Amino acid sequence: MLKLNQDKSGYRHRNALDQLFYDVMEEKVSCVVKKGEMVINTFDVDVSEAEHMFLVEAELPGFSIENILIVYENDYLSITAQKHDCTERGDDQFIRRERRYGTFKRNFLVENVDSEHIKATLKNGVLKIELPKMKNDFISKEV
Repeated sequence: MLKLNQDKSGYRHRNALDQLFYDVMEEKVSCVVKKGEMVINTFDVDVSEAEHMFLVEAELPGFSIENILIVYENDYLSITAQKHDCTERGDDQFIRRERRYGTFKRNFLVENVDSEHIKATLKNGVLKIELPKMKNDFISKEV
């Protein structure tokens, strides 16, 4: 589901503060965010801005595109990925277990996106999401 809601003047500052709080809290808890009894893992991303678009690159090795959900709604980009532990060990017991399974999620405030033209690809464990800017929101350059 991709849809764009126009900026509502009272919500813009609240959204920016929400994003700041989310970023700070996420940094402190590193790779795991606990919500009640459920554990939500996070993943590493790079977000960049060009003249005509935003680019989000997320490291998701071992994920298939069928297990990734990308939603852009109310100026927020939400990426949710699922990875299931499919190894059957029988009676074997782990001595050390570092690979994570379950739900992985990240949210980003990205305003003024042309939601009808968002593109996403997954190649070699890197999810790339191109979010084109609305035509009137291009970075202005002085000549």
